[in-house]
Amino acid sequence: MRVRRILVTIVALGAVLGVFRGFCPAAPSLFSSPLVVRMSGILQPFDEHERHALNTLTVTIGDTQPWLFKVTRVDTLPDTAAGVTILSEILPPELHLTGSTHDLAVLKQPTVVGKAVTLQGFLHLADHNLYVGSVNVVAEAATVGAISPEVTQ
Repeated sequence: MRVRRILVTIVALGAVLGVFRGFCPAAPSLFSSPLVVRMSGILQPFDEHERHALNTLTVTIGDTQPWLFKVTRVDTLPDTAAGVTILSEILPPELHLTGSTHDLAVLKQPTVVGKAVTLQGFLHLADHNLYVGSVNVVAEAATVGAISPEVTQ
């Protein structure tokens, strides 16, 4: 009986501290910290047919209607190599954007539609939230292949 209690305590403590993460990598850690990410792409009006396109996230800004964010680049800081796999981990491909009212107001402007946007902030994969710390919008309308170097805020 005493040995059983000790084993249960060890397993419970290991699960809480994430010791067994190597054996079960899909198990969420209670202490997992958000990822610092930079996402670049084009913000477009929501379209039911386009929402399933490759590298496309359905985003809600605050509590408004959904938008489509066609992601062209994702970097995790400081390890930029891990950014490639982040999109595949956002399932379903939906993201809720939160942040300062100023940053969210920039994204809600109708002039942002069709322009290249770069969002930087903290990504919580478990609950599909991106806390936006900064927003950069390219001054000219974007095309998929060319992004203007001029950035405004």
